[in-house]
Amino acid sequence: MKKTLLINKNKQLAVIFDMDGVLIDSTYYIWESFRQLLSPYGIKIANDQINKYLGHSLRDLIKIWEEEYNIKLPPYDQFSKEALEIQLKMMKGIPVKQDLIILLTDLKSHQVSMAVGTSSLTYRTNMILRNLGVEGYLDAIVTADDVSEHKPNPHVYLEAAKKIKVDPRRCVVIEDAATGIEAARRAGMKSIGYLTKYNSAESLKSANLLIKGFDELSVEKIKSLFI
Repeated sequence: MKKTLLINKNKQLAVIFDMDGVLIDSTYYIWESFRQLLSPYGIKIANDQINKYLGHSLRDLIKIWEEEYNIKLPPYDQFSKEALEIQLKMMKGIPVKQDLIILLTDLKSHQVSMAVGTSSLTYRTNMILRNLGVEGYLDAIVTADDVSEHKPNPHVYLEAAKKIKVDPRRCVVIEDAATGIEAARRAGMKSIGYLTKYNSAESLKSANLLIKGFDELSVEKIKSLFI
């Protein structure tokens, strides 16, 4: 069977956003929920340790912790549900980034396709995006439930490109984790590293561009990455 190359005839650009730590400042709440659940096992994760875990799916994190600390944690579904309950209580009323809305509106007006590629589960992803009110800007959402292998594997981003029918070589990924930047590289995509207090310029040095906020981006600046 002849393979079809997924290239938009109009050379359309696409921006694929990671969710946690990028679209929403949720890193603190995520790790606080993990700390609460790991505390009974004598595990304490300091802020300066978070960077090495960023970008991994929770399913992979549980495996990592069990190996690192030689423990047996609750089943994934139970751990995930309890973590989400803690997170949602703490994240209630978290403000939407206004510079994000401005960028999304700008991208939409220039017909730039947009998607989310996240290591989070579908039900959690949909709940957060709905609360942020950004679903209407997105052309596709790909979660950990949609792929068998997770970041730094490129599957989540390649699946997003497939859904929006844009050549991966015309896609830009915005990520706050080294694993996500590596996933973008493996997918043949450009990447923008989003700096927060939980990562560093060094950890995101493979990105094509580093930013501290969405007000540093524009359609023209994104286009310049392909020149």
